[in-house]
Amino acid sequence: MASSPRQQKLIDAVAIRRFLQLEDAVRLTGSSLATVRRDFAAMARAGVVERFRGGVRLPQANSMLPFAFRDQLFTEAKHRLAQRAVALLRPGDVVFVDGGTTTAHLAACLPPIPLRIITNSVRLAGMLDERHQKSDVEIYLTGGCLHPRSGMLVGPAAAAAVEQYRAHWAFLSVGGLTREGLFNTTESVVETERRMIAYAEKVVVLADHSKVGHTAMCWVCGLEKVDMLITEPSAPIAQMRDKLNTSDVQCIIA
Repeated sequence: MASSPRQQKLIDAVAIRRFLQLEDAVRLTGSSLATVRRDFAAMARAGVVERFRGGVRLPQANSMLPFAFRDQLFTEAKHRLAQRAVALLRPGDVVFVDGGTTTAHLAACLPPIPLRIITNSVRLAGMLDERHQKSDVEIYLTGGCLHPRSGMLVGPAAAAAVEQYRAHWAFLSVGGLTREGLFNTTESVVETERRMIAYAEKVVVLADHSKVGHTAMCWVCGLEKVDMLITEPSAPIAQMRDKLNTSDVQCIIA
């Protein structure tokens, strides 16, 4: 929904801090109180924040932010993570990909080799279909219930569909990552991710700096289930190095 660099700054700040006071937003953007109030009002109308006295915050932890909002956050970083992930792939690989905005960047990065992609993301499937019509990429959708404004198929049918397959890789995005493991924002997506983890030979997590050191409402699994983490330099990731090592997680800094 960002219509200017100023609004993009506000969106990024809310995503990292979880809440943003009016005075902090004024200092961050160098704009007037009236301008920031209008930006806050527009963000609230779009459903990407909730207003509170003197500021805005992310919606309640059990709600998933719209894909269109999340897709605007840290796009360059997400693209770098996706580029590192696709470098792992070899011809003939079968890959689970979940429905996050970070993993959506895989569509633009896939090498021109034969691959089979199994995903619960309608958006990713559409992007792959548009970009790889003349390639050997086969696309499999899980089925399930379409989660509002996310383009993601969720629920028991989506989770059960994953069990039909065995994959070389699972590429996953997360809502949070700490020493406790992986987290996501909505219960309905967690079971599908757990199935992808269970039925893949290697599990790769793509997490930009805003996810590291934060939890979300739903715990997905411990770090011992993860083979590789592709992330950015950050203080929280440096503090987790010992835990990543003891959990045998290979950490790649993009």
